[in-house]
Amino acid sequence: MSCLTRLFAGALCLLCFSSVVRATTPEFFVVGEVYCEVCRINFINKLSEPMPGAKVKLECRGEETGNITYTQEGVTNEAGQYRLKVEGDHEEEECGITLVKSGRADCDEIPNEGWASKPSSLITLTKNNGFHGSSRYANPLGFTKKKANHECAELIKELEIDPDHP
Repeated sequence: MSCLTRLFAGALCLLCFSSVVRATTPEFFVVGEVYCEVCRINFINKLSEPMPGAKVKLECRGEETGNITYTQEGVTNEAGQYRLKVEGDHEEEECGITLVKSGRADCDEIPNEGWASKPSSLITLTKNNGFHGSSRYANPLGFTKKKANHECAELIKELEIDPDHP
């Protein structure tokens, strides 16, 4: 066997080994969106606006000790959407997306009322759960305006919401 043939065979083996190693390390994409909730009713609705430039954080914590085992931040695109690449299986961890920073000065409050008192979206990052594919979809998260837009009164009436009782 010539030296060149041995070199080629060795390179081919390394290439195959590296693709096997990559194939055994799970890779996920956490996909979600951030919006500006202009009516201060703390859920996405037809008047909510996508928020470009918002910063979100993914954190995974160990179930036993609560320690942070994995963290990553991302920023939303022009459509208010983000996509975070996550490597590794996090089956034994609780992972979630939280809001970090608004992309708009006029809509920068993190909700802290009712169900939105801890705005986050939990994500399952393992292949051992029946989900197929590598994408994991987070629930939408939103910042609120300091004061509701004028057209919100009609929406609140349409939805039959009592704004005085969250």
